[in-house]
Amino acid sequence: MQTEARLVLKALGFICLVVVGLPANLSVLLLFCRLRLLRSRVPPNDFILGNLAIVNLIVLLCRGIPQTLVALGLRHFINDQGCKAAIFTYRIGRAMSICITALLGCYQSVSVAPATPFWNSLKRWLPPHLPHAIILLYSLNFLVCTGSILFSESPPANGSIPEYTLNLEFCIVVFPGLQAYVVNGVVYSVRDVVFVGLMVLAAAYMLLVLYRHRQQVKGLRGASQASVGASQAVLLLVCTYVVLFGLENVLWGYTLSVSRVLPAISDARVFFASCYSALSPVLIIATNRRLAGNFRCFTCSKTAGGDSSVPEDSKIAHVSA
Repeated sequence: MQTEARLVLKALGFICLVVVGLPANLSVLLLFCRLRLLRSRVPPNDFILGNLAIVNLIVLLCRGIPQTLVALGLRHFINDQGCKAAIFTYRIGRAMSICITALLGCYQSVSVAPATPFWNSLKRWLPPHLPHAIILLYSLNFLVCTGSILFSESPPANGSIPEYTLNLEFCIVVFPGLQAYVVNGVVYSVRDVVFVGLMVLAAAYMLLVLYRHRQQVKGLRGASQASVGASQAVLLLVCTYVVLFGLENVLWGYTLSVSRVLPAISDARVFFASCYSALSPVLIIATNRRLAGNFRCFTCSKTAGGDSSVPEDSKIAHVSA
């Protein structure tokens, strides 16, 4: 009975993530592509958010859909090579979701910084180097995630799961021993904590700038109201990730402390790890007036042939340098 209840809750949870996350991320990507066709260049925040939508899709496709199929009763639908590809791709997507959110927070912090010579030079230097930063982050995470290629395999037909195994039910990650099991977990945790720490620092700095702006201090001289709105929108994304990261890592710490993990604990950890990929595009559209306006215009143009002109600048996409 407990197993059936767990599978029902698991199916409902991951179906909700997929149903919400896939259309929302695709909408963000398509709307940014549409805006790119209407404008001569892509604003830096749009570029970062577009990459975030891509990695969110990777997470949902490589983890949300397989977990949904498992909860619905499908077993052994992927072989060893497929498991290696799915888990490696998922881990790259999840890692890049952390890194790109941190990059977004850092970029926004630089954008709203005081107009000093140092900050002005950094504001000019950073936007054209954002693609290089994202390529560097992909390269870093590619190296960190190689262990998933070595240890991933399809679950055994007899259902016997060895010790020191991450059991995802559609695939398993079998570590050769306690040392490899713990080292793998510590490496991932250290990387995550570093980038989440950057998010927190960026969020704290933006809160300080917003406070000063509200108190009419000259620290935000020349910044527009759109920059304040952009900072608030980025803060919402960062805070959402930090909360979900905290929930996931409480469960991750428990996972590293035992040799056999209860399926319900593993399901909850994977669910929290995937939540951000479904929630972040909803938050992006909700806080981005230009993106939401284009979404409404696109809908109107399909139903009533209305004008799809670009409305006012968005909160999250417009940043004054």
